[in-house]
Amino acid sequence: MPDKQILDKQRMAIKLRKFNRVCPITGYREETIRVGASVIVQTDRGIEYGEIVAYRQGLPKALSRDVNLKKVIRYATEEDLEKTKSLSVLEAKAMTAATQKVLEHELPVKMVNIEYLFDTNRVIIYYKVEQGKKVRSLRDLTRDLSSTLGARVNLCQISPREEARILGGLGPCGRPLCCSVWLEKPRHVTVKMVKEQGLSISPTKTSGICGRLMCCLEYEHNKK
Repeated sequence: MPDKQILDKQRMAIKLRKFNRVCPITGYREETIRVGASVIVQTDRGIEYGEIVAYRQGLPKALSRDVNLKKVIRYATEEDLEKTKSLSVLEAKAMTAATQKVLEHELPVKMVNIEYLFDTNRVIIYYKVEQGKKVRSLRDLTRDLSSTLGARVNLCQISPREEARILGGLGPCGRPLCCSVWLEKPRHVTVKMVKEQGLSISPTKTSGICGRLMCCLEYEHNKK
């Protein structure tokens, strides 16, 4: 059984299956809560799979921005774990289908990523519109995808910075992207701020994976 004093000093949370989302647990009383255990939870999006995690120095500010935990339903069973493994296969098939439907509807849209919730009744598709293009409506595409995938489809438009946060990766410093690990929201970085640091604008030196000025340039500017 975990030491109660140790648990009291930690902040417990649920790390959801995708995109490094973390939802804090509040009001728990179970002294035998198992850090690292897999669980099935209900969020404001639906039924999801996650893992119990603990932070000794408080929860990261950035995480759980867009998902709220309602309750922990149960510890995951062997059947739950097997089902979770199959979600990646479903997502890969859905990505292929979604990309094909975009071509059929002749839309200037790029599919970025797809997320199935645990019960597979809901699919969230993250997309971005091609630069300089506009899309009036995606209702026909949504209906077509819902019929094809046999689930409720939610299309979520994202920005280049949000795309980098979702996909993750390493920055030029060799560390994981700030936006995908801890940064609560993208920094507002201007060309003036870069020049005041004696730097010249360069796609290879001052731009991040998202193609925008790197958020970390704002950190150094604040030290001036």
